[in-house]
Formats: sequence, structure tokens, C-alpha cells
Amino acid sequence: MRGIVIIAIWGVFPSWAQTWRVVQHPDHSKKAIVAQDKVISDYVYTEVSELSEGKAFVSQGSLYAYIDAQGNALTLYQFTVASNFKHGYALVGDSFSMSVLNDSMRLVIPLQYPRVKLPSSDLIAVQSAEGYWGVYDVYGNLRLPCIFDLPPRIISKDIIVVRQNELYGVVNDCHEYRFSCAYQYITPDGFGYKRGKYVRLF
Repeated sequence: MRGIVIIAIWGVFPSWAQTWRVVQHPDHSKKAIVAQDKVISDYVYTEVSELSEGKAFVSQGSLYAYIDAQGNALTLYQFTVASNFKHGYALVGDSFSMSVLNDSMRLVIPLQYPRVKLPSSDLIAVQSAEGYWGVYDVYGNLRLPCIFDLPPRIISKDIIVVRQNELYGVVNDCHEYRFSCAYQYITPDGFGYKRGKYVRLF
């Protein structure tokens, strides 16, 4: 009975849940990849990340690309910044700007923002070249314009804590104010501070 249970559990593991090992060439110049005890690449990479959600980023020189667990190319070598996938998304960038790459290997937002955060509640905080913050959704729609002093604190689509002109407020992802920017601070657990008093906001 125990053997049957073990087999059933093993059967639900994703295909990328496998052995992934990076092997350094004896002269330390390049790296190869071994997956499931099988060499799936020559010594061609200068950098290889860990396998995350069935994907890894690799470099051949100064540019990064993504490959799958079998070593197949998913993107061209086009990024100067790359990161591991987390919950279906990865941060990528060129020498000047950042964006978010999704599971389909598509950029979710324009590659034009100096700073970008991974999605939270399907919303992405971005910083403009002028230093102000706004929010996109994971479908590429601008939800909040870049007018805020600090990265919006995304609690949900209905509760986004923002700061404008050094005062805090709460908006939703339709840019409708639930509480205007009139508070000196809003705590993570939903209390707004103003004129020496805390009041429950959410």
C-alpha cells in the first residue's frame, strides 16, 4: 500500500521537477548542463541559473536568454538583466530599463521603466524615468499613472496604499480613491495616522 501511495505522489510532480546540475569546464571558461544525469548542452554558457518553474536563464557573453528544462531555447539572447521565474513571471531588462516576462515569454509591460517590481495581485508597480511610481496589470494595461512618490503598496486590487506629495491614501486599481492622500502614514495592517491619531481604514 505504501508503494502505491509513493507512486501516486511521484506521478503528480511537474515535468521540470528533475535533477539539474551545472558542470564547469576544466579550464573554468564555460559551463554545461546535466539534467536527469544526461548532458543536455555543450560547454557553451558563461552563466547558468538554477532551474525555476521549468526554466532557467543562461548567458553566452554579456546577454541572457531563457531555456527550458531540456535545454531548448525559449528566447533569444537579448537581456542584460535576467532573474528566475517566480509564480509565472521574471524580471528582465536591458542596460537602461526593466520589464516583466511571463510564462509565454512575452514582455508584459513596455521596456521603458528604470525600476519594476514582480506582480502582486496581478498588478505590477513601475517607476518612471522621472522617479514617480504607477501600476500596470499583468495584461499590459496601465491601471495607475506614474504620479506617486513611492512604490504603491499593493494589498489587493481594491486596496493599494499610495503616497503623493508626502501624504498617504488608498486607491483601487481603477484609480478610484477610497481614502484621499491626507494621512501622514498608513500602516500595513490598515491604520491611517493623521494629526496625532490612528484611525482604521481597512
